Amino acid sequence: MKKSTFTAIMLAVLGATASGAALADEITGAYVQGDIGLTHMRTDTKREWNGTGDAKNNLKDSYKESGFMPRVSAGYDFGDWRVAGDYTHYKDVKEDGISSKVRGAGVSAIYDIPLNYAVQPYVGARLGVNKLKQSAANATADETKVGVGAMVGANYKIDRNLTVDGGYRYNRITSDVNAHEVGVGLRYTFH
Repeated sequence: MKKSTFTAIMLAVLGATASGAALADEITGAYVQGDIGLTHMRTDTKREWNGTGDAKNNLKDSYKESGFMPRVSAGYDFGDWRVAGDYTHYKDVKEDGISSKVRGAGVSAIYDIPLNYAVQPYVGARLGVNKLKQSAANATADETKVGVGAMVGANYKIDRNLTVDGGYRYNRITSDVNAHEVGVGLRYTFH
C-alpha cells in the first residue's frame, strides 16, 4: 500500500469517528503508560558492505522475527483524544552473521471512541524517528529514518487512575523494515 493511500485511509477513519463523538471522556490529565508485547518484523534489503581491503561484499539480509517488545509512553488525555510520546525497543535480531538493532521514538494521536461501555475502542496514527543499526563481520551501517504507523485497540478502566490497554500497531520503521505489534499495557492518569 502506498504511503499516500495509507495516510488518506487513516485520516478518513479518524474523521468519521470524530464526527460521531457526542460525549467526552470524564477523565483527563497527564499520563504514563508501559506496554509489553510481541512484534513481528520483516525486512528485505540489499546493501553493499565495505569489507576488509579492496573487497566489497553484497549481503542480502532478510529476517522475519517475532520477539519481545517493551514500550514506554508519556502523554496527555484531553477526553476523547490523547497525544503521547513513546520510546520502543525492538528485539535485536541475529541471522546469517548479520546483527540488526531497531529503536524508535514517536508521537501518536489517539482517538478514544465514546461508546459508553466498560471497554472503549480506539484508533490512532503515529509519526516516529527510528534508528536501524546493522553489522556484519567488520562492517556497520546506521540509518535514521522517519516512519509512520497506525493503531487500533481497546481500553478498560480499572479505576479513576488505572486503565488497561490492549491493541495492534503497524509501524513502517524505514522503507525496508515493517513491524506488526500486538501488546498490552497499563496506563496511569494523574488528576
